[in-house]
Amino acid sequence: MPTLLSLPDEMRVDFEPGETVLDVLRSHGIHIACACGGKAKCSTCRIWVLEGAADCPERNALERAMAERLRLSANVRLACQLRPTADLTFRRLVLDETDLRMANQLLRHGAMGAGEMRSVVLFFSDVSGFTSFSEALTPYDLMYLLNRYFAQAGEIVERNDGYIDKFVGDGMMAIFGVKGQEDAALRSVNASLQTLAAVDRLKPFYATMYGIEFDIRIGLHLGDAVIGSVGSPGSERLTAIGDAVNIASRIENANKEAGTRLLISEPLYEAVKEDVEIADFIRVRLRGTLDRITLYEVRKLKDEAERRLNETVEREAMRLDGKTWRKAMRTNELAVGEHKVVEFPEFYVAILRDSEHLYAFNNACPHLKLPFFEQNPSTSGLAPPESHVDDKGVLLCRWHHSGFDLATGEIVHWCESLSAEGVSEGMEKLGDISKNRSPLNLLPCREEDGYIWVGID
Repeated sequence: MPTLLSLPDEMRVDFEPGETVLDVLRSHGIHIACACGGKAKCSTCRIWVLEGAADCPERNALERAMAERLRLSANVRLACQLRPTADLTFRRLVLDETDLRMANQLLRHGAMGAGEMRSVVLFFSDVSGFTSFSEALTPYDLMYLLNRYFAQAGEIVERNDGYIDKFVGDGMMAIFGVKGQEDAALRSVNASLQTLAAVDRLKPFYATMYGIEFDIRIGLHLGDAVIGSVGSPGSERLTAIGDAVNIASRIENANKEAGTRLLISEPLYEAVKEDVEIADFIRVRLRGTLDRITLYEVRKLKDEAERRLNETVEREAMRLDGKTWRKAMRTNELAVGEHKVVEFPEFYVAILRDSEHLYAFNNACPHLKLPFFEQNPSTSGLAPPESHVDDKGVLLCRWHHSGFDLATGEIVHWCESLSAEGVSEGMEKLGDISKNRSPLNLLPCREEDGYIWVGID
């Protein structure tokens, strides 16, 4: 008879093939969290399979949906759905009430990752000579100076599919490859070179404003790190933990003695060597290590690599300001007073332009999810005349005459065309439909590079 070995308490129990791990553990009195009652509506029963993963059956539809939603790795399974047929060794990832509060998707919108080992590029930057000129500037000037630099550096990192982990003092940490992007290594180098170029453009401004020589140093390392969320429930932040993080930080610091601005580790060099030009290399012993390692100073990307990345940058989506921005249309395709409906994978988005502003929102009235505007008005036959915006900036829904403030999304008036009983003419069979009061789902939008972009997360 096959057995289950549950860690960290090292409890081993027999089971009959076909039983779920959840049922087996409960029948033997082994505590395992399960907030949804075993219906795959949460991930509190998740386990980390250490041995026997190859013999486990594939995820069923319910487990697969949760795994895709939370981006669970292949060896993290839901105990309520997994029905093993052979010996299995696993670690329970939700052990007590504190873990339960952190992991319960029934109680909050996001999930706190238990952590997953991934190969990523760690990016560390630091301001050269920060201590010396920070003593000469007022705190307000110092804050302005750093924020001006961080705003540009952060945008460059996100444009290259990097994730900004944190800003600490004058330092910045970012991670490339969080989602397993194949070109993460090269993009990390590209982001670093673009950041240095941005700093070079800032130098005259800082010299004129403050009389300082502003520069930064960057260190990059490709290695394995545990990627997961850290923080109290509701205040979590994705981060990386492991030796690779410490190595990247020390590589950045090695620039100081080497007199360089950008150094990368040998593993990263091996990943990008066909696409970069190297200025020099050094052999150093990083702080806290015994062995010497080789670090490479990157001069630039080769022309072909730069062309390839620039082609990739012309994508239908970009990451910026912590949001995913989708390309909607060319700027000149939407005149003042016009609106258009654009199809995205998530939903249809209506975009309107007035004399001063650009608005974007889900093209579905919050009441009954009926479209404000037809995607192709010429094919509209039975629907009422299209929704419109009045002179006060209120979007008036054509279906039941609800009004929504386009500046805030708040309800100005609700379903004025319904009868006193909440019934809509022609939709009597639906009964009272006066409920479901919800504001308009406004979406951020911006114009850049000749296109209108919509922020969808």
